[in-house]
Amino acid sequence: MIKSLRPLLLASLFLPLAFGANAAPVNTTLSPKVQQALKTNKLQNDALSLVMIPLDGPGTPTVFNADVSMNPASTMKLVTTYAALEMLGPTHQWKTEFYTDGTLSNGILQGNLYLKGGGDPKLNMEKLWLLMRDLRANGVQQITGDLVLDRSFFEQPQLPVFDDDGNDKNKPFLVKPDSLMVNLKALRFVARNDAGKVLISVEPPIASIRIDNQVKAVNTKQCTGDVRYNPVTQADGSVL
Repeated sequence: MIKSLRPLLLASLFLPLAFGANAAPVNTTLSPKVQQALKTNKLQNDALSLVMIPLDGPGTPTVFNADVSMNPASTMKLVTTYAALEMLGPTHQWKTEFYTDGTLSNGILQGNLYLKGGGDPKLNMEKLWLLMRDLRANGVQQITGDLVLDRSFFEQPQLPVFDDDGNDKNKPFLVKPDSLMVNLKALRFVARNDAGKVLISVEPPIASIRIDNQVKAVNTKQCTGDVRYNPVTQADGSVL
């Protein structure tokens, strides 16, 4: 993969030099629409860095702050996507599998059931329901042993601790790799108005999470801002 990535990285490094040697004109200003979009979002022009190159036919490249270092943000997904396609291929399929060390007789599994994760990034509650349906379709109606979750598929390297969490350790991008990750390790809170009383439920239900429901139904004109869940860990280890 390193050999394949090297030409791509070198092309990015020498891109400004290529423009310098090219006799074609280069646009170094932003269009009025882009400037207006920055102004609308209260951003300065130096907050943007871009390079636009015509891919078909003649045209004028646009280069703006191309040599200025920027936070790559979600553009890093291009690197991970390229690496995944290079190493796994476009036809790769993630597998989540069941194993057992017991025997099945008359719908009863005498032994343990192992759920082995294969790194499926889109494993959600709906897919788990389908897995349970397939398990029943294969004759398993009752399990006498334990359900064992196998996360051994990923061999995670020792990496430096990432401490740039913006004082919020619940940011979605802080979720660590997990070969048996479900729902992106996210919880779904459902609020329902029942005759003026607001009922709150969480999916999936977790024993260590207690809901202190102080939500009240108000007129929509009185509702300001976004609703955000800020979990608080209690002394007994539960989360409120």
